Amino acid sequence: MVKPIFLLFVLFTVATGCVNFNYRGESSTPSANEAVVFTDATKIGKSYRVLGEATASGDYRDVSRDRLLNKLKKEAAAKGADAILITEQQVVPQSESRSVEPRFNTAYDYDSDSSNWRQIQQDVDVNYGNACGSLEEVSVNARYIRILRAEFLKYTNAAPAPEDVAPETP
Repeated sequence: MVKPIFLLFVLFTVATGCVNFNYRGESSTPSANEAVVFTDATKIGKSYRVLGEATASGDYRDVSRDRLLNKLKKEAAAKGADAILITEQQVVPQSESRSVEPRFNTAYDYDSDSSNWRQIQQDVDVNYGNACGSLEEVSVNARYIRILRAEFLKYTNAAPAPEDVAPETP
């Protein structure tokens, strides 16, 4: 009797709080350094090329934005990226996220200082369930998915390795 209960517990634990990751692009030599995260391309300050496009998502109640960022950082390092440019941050009903190409609203630069990002957090965190009744009623009908879309970047003007630098001649 203990084994079936334990297996159900393990299955439930694995099924909740999962971060989904999707990547389309190329890979480079894995990096030991953590990728720098940008939300504004004009602040990168170095020339770069886009290695690929990544999407990290998870259930809004179980997966925080920080957890999605950590997943992007881990995957970016594995793909050899020097930086991550967040291109979209969204919270959408789960029913919209199931399609092959989910319908996303126009995204803005939702960083932590942005009033738009604070509005999304307030709408979903604070007001979750208030618009349609109690939280119990809404949880049956509406679940939300937190989504981060990003580009993995590789700097193109990297300094040459020390062994590649020719010695100065007098």
